[in-house]
Amino acid sequence: MKQTVNLKVNGVERSIYVEPNRTLQDALRLDLEMTGTKKCCNDGYCGACTVMLDGVAAKSCLVLAVEAEGKEIETIEGLSHGTELDPLQKAFIDHGASQCGMCSPGMIMSAKALLRENPHPTKDQIKEAIKGNLCRCTGYIKILDAIASVADENEEKEKPKELSLAHSGKKWVGKSVPRVDGREKVTGKAPYVIDMVLPGMLYGEILRSDVPHARIVSIDTSEAEKYPGVLAVITGKDMVGHYGNFVKDETGLAVDKVRYVGDGVAAVAARTQEIATKALSLIDVEYEELPFVTDAEKAMQEGAPQIQEAERNIADHRRVVAGDVAKGFEKADFVYEDRFETTKQAHASMEPHVCIGYWGPSDRITLYDSNQAPFFMRAGISSLFKIPASKIRVNTPYIGGGFGGKSEVDAIHVCSLILSKKTGCSVKMALSRDEEFISSKTRHKEIIYMKTGVTKNGKITARQIRAIVDNGAYTSYGPAVANAQSMLGGAVYRIPNYRYDGYIVYTNTPVGGAFRGFGSPQFTFAAESQADMIAKRLGMDPLDFRRKNLTQPGDTAISGPVLTTNGAEQAMETAAKAIGFEEKRKNEAPYHGVGLAVATHFTSGKYIDMNADFAGATVKVNEDGSVSILSGQIEMGSGVDTALSQIAAEEFGVSIEDVEVAMNDSDSTPPDMGTHGSRSTTLGGQAVYMACQKAKKQIAEVAAVKLDCESEDIIFKDKQVVCKSDPSKAVGLAQLVADMLFDGGKHVIASAHFEAPCSLPDPETGVGDFAMAYSFGTHAASVEVDPETGKVKVLDFVAASDCGNVINPAGAEAQVQGGAVQGIGYSLYEDIKIREGQPINTRFGTYKIPTVMTVPPIRSYFVETNDPRGTYGSKGLAEMGLVPTAPAIANAIEDAIGVRIQSLPLTPEKILEALKEKKEKEKQES
Repeated sequence: MKQTVNLKVNGVERSIYVEPNRTLQDALRLDLEMTGTKKCCNDGYCGACTVMLDGVAAKSCLVLAVEAEGKEIETIEGLSHGTELDPLQKAFIDHGASQCGMCSPGMIMSAKALLRENPHPTKDQIKEAIKGNLCRCTGYIKILDAIASVADENEEKEKPKELSLAHSGKKWVGKSVPRVDGREKVTGKAPYVIDMVLPGMLYGEILRSDVPHARIVSIDTSEAEKYPGVLAVITGKDMVGHYGNFVKDETGLAVDKVRYVGDGVAAVAARTQEIATKALSLIDVEYEELPFVTDAEKAMQEGAPQIQEAERNIADHRRVVAGDVAKGFEKADFVYEDRFETTKQAHASMEPHVCIGYWGPSDRITLYDSNQAPFFMRAGISSLFKIPASKIRVNTPYIGGGFGGKSEVDAIHVCSLILSKKTGCSVKMALSRDEEFISSKTRHKEIIYMKTGVTKNGKITARQIRAIVDNGAYTSYGPAVANAQSMLGGAVYRIPNYRYDGYIVYTNTPVGGAFRGFGSPQFTFAAESQADMIAKRLGMDPLDFRRKNLTQPGDTAISGPVLTTNGAEQAMETAAKAIGFEEKRKNEAPYHGVGLAVATHFTSGKYIDMNADFAGATVKVNEDGSVSILSGQIEMGSGVDTALSQIAAEEFGVSIEDVEVAMNDSDSTPPDMGTHGSRSTTLGGQAVYMACQKAKKQIAEVAAVKLDCESEDIIFKDKQVVCKSDPSKAVGLAQLVADMLFDGGKHVIASAHFEAPCSLPDPETGVGDFAMAYSFGTHAASVEVDPETGKVKVLDFVAASDCGNVINPAGAEAQVQGGAVQGIGYSLYEDIKIREGQPINTRFGTYKIPTVMTVPPIRSYFVETNDPRGTYGSKGLAEMGLVPTAPAIANAIEDAIGVRIQSLPLTPEKILEALKEKKEKEKQES
């Protein structure tokens, strides 16, 4: 029975009328509409909902509203006053400590509680205070720096990282600029879809299969339909067709059978989320269970359980054939074949997958969606429901992390729209944290057989790869992942003969999809582990082996990429020197080791079947001299809005504060392929740059007449439009644009469409220059292994990256740190474990991601290569930040213990088993 609860929030008395089991988190968010307190895990592990109760940090999802009566409640909304920020909030902005922003309010509140109790804590005390706050974007380092800067205001501050040569003479580009969306994120004012409540909105929930493979015999929804507050129930019979990025094998809800634990079976729409959840328990499903298979190699065998209509469960086969590998192996003095295995990694974005769908009475669809690629979403919805794209609006506000996982149509989109059509109401669907782990996409688990031929002096003569890509129950991006890694696999080393065969295989497990790195981390783990293994077998230094074989600037890789710029070797030498690679290998203490790995990744690309790779932008110069940007790029923590603002500010000679990037809305934003594939700054930036040139030309033509000079002589500087040959001739940008608008009847607006210079791979050989640019990098790690427990501690970590010329050094450093920490998790412990078809670690308490307690020092270096195709010479970076991490750590572990582990994650159990086998072998040999 509901009761009145009196709360004092940020010094203001508030009364609410709630059920006694209402959490303080929901009371703040839903009853008081204070959404700065974020909802991410709902079970106390992530810390995003942290508030202060009587000055003590508390996770509001674990506190009942009735328990908070009489206590002083402080939330993120109470820290700032008008435009005046708390010093901690300002420090988070200044240090770039907020990326997607979803964890920032809770992180700040935990830190604030510490600083009130202990104004001058040590770094270790800061870590202890925020160890219960998870972050998936930043890598924690800048968060620690921000808190420490407030903790000791007299401490000499480190100056923002700058670069010396690439952008000399520029005011904004190449400079460390604070994020333009920082204020919204540190104050909790940034609107995410998870925070949105629309008038009359219903809540949708999906009933998911608890068996890995079964025919659906019957579904009885009658009790759920009768339950008070339920407005609609749907099942597979309500689905409208199949969808999928490359193989259309998904329907939203299972039509005939379920194929993994987590497959959708039915969905409801109700007045409240609690009612919707209760209604699910009233649905009775009868299954006829079928044999299942969770191992991709076994799924390919004759007689394996048939998951989809695909021979031997092979959804697709991708290949690259270049040269003659048979002849290449004949020329080799040694041929080595090794097997490697990677893991299913969860995206674990702080904001879960969430959307609000509304199917209007005139068949116009509006979808508010936490989505990286709104135009992909619009195209997918249009194709599935047979509705013109012009009648579909996809609106994307702030996104609480994505990493590739929010780039396609999913069951929640299909179900929310069908339920909306049935009820006439908007329907919100958000995955719980358990659903995030079992039913959202994962990184593909892979088994990679790598066969490499080498000469006695270490030159590679041939390489052949057989990759088995665990697709999960549906296809998603599987073919594209194999396609990308097949071509990138020939780009790090000069390989005269090369063959790649990638098999995308169905299993009764969670579905593999797009994930930061897009196949490169899996392939690089195999290739760079084997590089060290070959060097050891040949008695060579691992650096020398790489030096003999690395591709160089201007090379055309055997698989097709044209490496116009290539900082692979320079990055390797930089990382090796910074980590002390050669010295450590000679003088390392027992159970200490050092390792490195070299990698490449693409900047977007036409990596499969779609002959398009474009970005769009519209730029408008306003009568006050400010600049508005409409871009199809999505800001989800990467800093693209800041980079685009830097470009526009540079071009128009205005301050970055004078530039505004609008939220993405497919009704007004130019078509664009979205934020993925390390493309945002490079491709999106090119579109903005081109639109700026067009708008500047409009202004220059008018200014030339006014200033009596040639339009080619006009430059934009310090908010002035100036005649370059005679600087005394100048007019304010704001004045000129206002005159154009109000006296001349002209507004300044321009759009541009940038099509990336790349091509589809050859359909026969798979060879092709599929991307506009290729980034390179080296990660180096120093580790300590405890021989008693098998636990690995990363002592030092260096990342040297060739991402062309850097637009925002501080932002680039933050991306590298975040990527490296995500890569450390992938290396050492992240793994969706499946036992008898059942996922067994579906919460943050059992699926471990890195915390602030596990993060090593991370030093980043940038090798600038001035790529001619990118904006101001830039190339992609965000994915490169984690691609070589796992093999660098694997190589360091081998150096420490003398045993090679060829499967991820590199767990203590595997290390102890390897050490045991090593001892037994030494005994036998002695």
